[in-house]
Amino acid sequence: MFTYFYNETIRRSVSVFGTMFNNITVKQTKSDGTVVNSIKVPLSYGQRQKFLQRLKEEPDLNDNLRSAISLPRMGFEISGFTYDQNRQQNKLIRSTKTTMETDNVSRKFQYQPTPYDINFTLSIYAKNMTDGLQIVEQILPYFQPEYTVAMKMIDDMSEVRDVPIILTGVNMDDQFEGSFEDKRVINFTLDFTMKTYFFGPVYTGKVITKVREKTFINDGRHGFTSSELTTSGIVKDVKFYEPAFEGTVASAVSNTTTVTFTTAIDSNVSVDDTMEGSSTNPDPTVSSIAEDRLSVVVSSNVTLSQGDKVYFTGSASAEDNYVISEDVSFFDEGYGGNEASTTD
Repeated sequence: MFTYFYNETIRRSVSVFGTMFNNITVKQTKSDGTVVNSIKVPLSYGQRQKFLQRLKEEPDLNDNLRSAISLPRMGFEISGFTYDQNRQQNKLIRSTKTTMETDNVSRKFQYQPTPYDINFTLSIYAKNMTDGLQIVEQILPYFQPEYTVAMKMIDDMSEVRDVPIILTGVNMDDQFEGSFEDKRVINFTLDFTMKTYFFGPVYTGKVITKVREKTFINDGRHGFTSSELTTSGIVKDVKFYEPAFEGTVASAVSNTTTVTFTTAIDSNVSVDDTMEGSSTNPDPTVSSIAEDRLSVVVSSNVTLSQGDKVYFTGSASAEDNYVISEDVSFFDEGYGGNEASTTD
């Protein structure tokens, strides 16, 4: 049922979240405002409890192999995932890449993603209150209560989505207990919710580049009789479209049934398809196709010149479920109404 794919959604979300806080600076000043020292606060991904345990057990570690954890610093981690049903859209809606693939006939697409909230916890560690407050005050003004970032969701696609990151809570912990020799650690904890999306696999589909319009009337070229037109009116619906495939005549033919082409015709052309573009009335159908697909035999004699364009479309019959209309203003995909049929 499931096929392998990996869009790196969680990794991308962690990277975006961490990038927001990787340029925070703490400045130590004298009473007259002179800056004595400027420290860029380190940021890393890691569990809050491990940082606190290390600071508690080895506050001043220095054995030439390892060093003590310097303060101030920040750490963040993912604390959970929650499905957000309020943002769920129709699962069959497609997101299509804005550019064609290199073959110029196909384009990548995906179905609607699944909305999830990713919860992050940002922990701030400082050895004095001034450093901690400087860090917090460089963060809080941007979240009112959310900050929106633009994320390119999938590398193979072109869609960029606005992803809100909401600040949901701020807590402070300052432990006063302990001896004078104990290292003081002030801890601020900020909780965030990132409203992101999980996409499924990337698919590749053909792009419609040519459309052949047909209105099915009793002109002798198609299979409806006068009585069928009278009784049917304009109530039949189009249930299926078949693309029209183009072929270029390689050499002129005169009143014969064999037609050759400059290049092999599309693999989707099959026996009983209609060949349009000749002067024959009604249009002939395909009787057989050469193994190399460079020629076909049609049901009646045709006359064509070298370089003429012909088109192969699905054959029409009275049994087909087509709409009949005299005045065509638009076409749809046949979910009901009075539109004329088309092959695309």
